[in-house]
Amino acid sequence: MSDIVSRMIDTQLLLFLYMICGFIVSKLNIIREDNRGVLVRLLMDVAMPMMVLNAFNKPTDPEELKASLLVMIIAAACCFAQWGAGALLWRNQPENKRKVLMYASMFSNAGNAGLPVLNLVFGPEGVFYGSMYLIPPRILQWTVGMGFFLKRKKGMFVKNVLLNPMVVVVYIGFALMAFNWQIPGVFGTAIARLGDMTAPLSMILIGATLSHMRPKALIDPAVLFASALRLIIFPLITALILKLLHVDAMTMNLCVILLAMPIASNTAAMAERYGGDYVFASACVSVSTLLSVVTVPVITWLIQQI
Repeated sequence: MSDIVSRMIDTQLLLFLYMICGFIVSKLNIIREDNRGVLVRLLMDVAMPMMVLNAFNKPTDPEELKASLLVMIIAAACCFAQWGAGALLWRNQPENKRKVLMYASMFSNAGNAGLPVLNLVFGPEGVFYGSMYLIPPRILQWTVGMGFFLKRKKGMFVKNVLLNPMVVVVYIGFALMAFNWQIPGVFGTAIARLGDMTAPLSMILIGATLSHMRPKALIDPAVLFASALRLIIFPLITALILKLLHVDAMTMNLCVILLAMPIASNTAAMAERYGGDYVFASACVSVSTLLSVVTVPVITWLIQQI
């Protein structure tokens, strides 16, 4: 078994332990509805942006920039391909579930779950390329993805995409790259340490969500099929295509791993706020997250054999 697969197994076990911690602290009423929002904001507006910024805070070269462009193209192509597949597969589902399934088919949890995995397995280099991968899905989430739930509102694109903290740090990162400058000393260290909160905090929140799920909601056939698409079928098809196109191993590994992440965690929030089936969406996120503890290392091993 290759070193990368061994690291992936260790990483998934670590994330699973974080998830169990979240489950327990929610049952102990430490994480509650009245304080959960603060933790989500801390994750999305502080920890994750700092992790991304830390990935840019290093010397870069033209080859890295060329590789990052390829990663972005692959990410965009995957989103549109999954959009088409979802439109075909879910056309007979009830409207409130179809909205959720379309969004779930198109977007993985590449940010909350994927970037921490890349950070633990590949280090800052992996997070750098992972941040590039996230740019097309982030734009599509708040345009095409939101369109599954409602008509686009004026000003929504600017607020939710162009001024999103995750996107703003990418602007800063590009500036650092353009001037070949790094944030020095204790400031750079502070950014790195704040970013290190991402993996435990994101998985603790997912575990807290699982603690409130009803067992019956977790075995819906549509939930299981959506999870299989997200975790196994889409990643394997993509790996085969990238192999046939002779994409380099690092880029293929990174893109397939991010693609194999569970269903995007904000699927449930979208459904709750904009008229989808919130319970069904929560089940999709929870089941795919639990299964990913096993499937991500397996997919990682399989792509080494292709």
